[in-house]
Amino acid sequence: MQINPNEFTDRCEFGYVDSVPNETNGNPEDKFTYSFSRWFGWRNQTFNQQYQLLGVTKTDTRQIVVRHDPEIKPNMQVRIDGIVYRFVIFSPDNRSLRDTFDLLTLKEVDKP
Repeated sequence: MQINPNEFTDRCEFGYVDSVPNETNGNPEDKFTYSFSRWFGWRNQTFNQQYQLLGVTKTDTRQIVVRHDPEIKPNMQVRIDGIVYRFVIFSPDNRSLRDTFDLLTLKEVDKP
C-alpha cells in the first residue's frame, strides 16, 4: 500500500465517549471527550475490500490513514467534521521503521 504523507490534509480528533450529566435535567448522556488530534488522509476502499466487508456486515464504512501513534488505542473513537466514528477495524503498523502508518476503518456512531 503506497501512502503519501503529503495527502494528510485533514485533521481528526481522537477521544472517548463518556457519560456526562445533561445540563438541563441532570440525566446522563453520552458525549465525545477530546483527547488529541492528528493529521490524516482518506483512503478509498477497493471493490475487493468492499465485497469482503459485505460478507461480514461492515458496510457503510470509511478508511483513513494516520502516522503510526502508540497513543491511538482500539477502544477510542474519532471525530471528523463533527461526526463521531468508532473503529470497525484498527490496523496499526508496529514495525520499527521511520515511516509507518495506521489504517483505520471507521463507521459512524449511531445516535440513540
